[in-house]
Amino acid sequence: MSEMTSLERVLTTVALKEPDRVPVFPVLLMQGARELGLPLPEYFTRGEALARGQLALLERYGHDCVLGVPHVVQDAAAFGCGLIYFDDGPPSVDRMVLRSFDEASSLQAPDPADSDVLRPTFDALEGLATAVKGKVPILGACIAPFSLPSMLMGTDRWMQLLFESPSVRDPLLNHLMEVATTFVVSWANLQLERGADIIVLADGMASASVIFRNQFEELALPVVRETIAAIQGPVVYEGVGSLQPFIDLLPDTGAAAIILDCHDDLAACKEAVGDRVTLVGNLNNVAMVTWTVEEMRRQAESAIQAGGDRGGYILSAQGPEIPWDVPDEVIQAMVLAPRVYRARKGTETGNG
Repeated sequence: MSEMTSLERVLTTVALKEPDRVPVFPVLLMQGARELGLPLPEYFTRGEALARGQLALLERYGHDCVLGVPHVVQDAAAFGCGLIYFDDGPPSVDRMVLRSFDEASSLQAPDPADSDVLRPTFDALEGLATAVKGKVPILGACIAPFSLPSMLMGTDRWMQLLFESPSVRDPLLNHLMEVATTFVVSWANLQLERGADIIVLADGMASASVIFRNQFEELALPVVRETIAAIQGPVVYEGVGSLQPFIDLLPDTGAAAIILDCHDDLAACKEAVGDRVTLVGNLNNVAMVTWTVEEMRRQAESAIQAGGDRGGYILSAQGPEIPWDVPDEVIQAMVLAPRVYRARKGTETGNG
């Protein structure tokens, strides 16, 4: 089989056909700053630097995607949440914009096109599109509507709302879902217009690590379906937590692929979804900080064996990103693993 471009490889895989090798998505949001010699707080706020950093990482590792988003909390900042920046890690939200349910009832969706905090993503996507559009998949990302309110009011208050009686919960939940869905769909489609090929929809509050299956079916699943249907491009759904208890429900959401958590049994999930959807994952990104090259090779090969190399599987880690302190040689071993696996498999087949 002749060598494919990264985009051809991913499209073939998502179409559940056999690629030349398993695609690999190391989610490297911060490491571009190191390539450019920029402090992280500066890097995150400059779209042209984000694009140059992603292209530098692509040149270094030769993986199968670039990312147009700087970090995972920018969506909350668009609603007015403050951010705290760090020199060796991603930023975090430092204040909630919703301090009570009464405030939540009057929440309105901001226009992402008019948001200064989102502008670096637009600039980065446009720069990446100029450089690699049609050759390497360009990933955008959004916090899913069911999870976005937790970043605006805090996880504790959001969970309190979910476990309220339906008479108290439903009116406010319906309002928040309408606001969040309006914002997310607009934000995702603008990213696609500016150059993204795929939108990653991160939904940590809808994972089995947080809610029960019956809650997912009743409260989250309808919103997931509605949101994916309204996004005008392929969507990769990310649980940012375990999805195995729900995995049988997810192929019908319209998602092109599903990102699994490191605690999900990849082989069991693959068996459950069959040829209905592509799976992504599920290396332990937190543990990677302590892994040797040999351990990364072992873990990556085990994942490829479980996920399969004939379509429907992309090697990656659990969300949201590879930490700052993961050694360069370990990242390189992750990217090389599908090539090594396919080469050895070809040799074994030839010898057989």
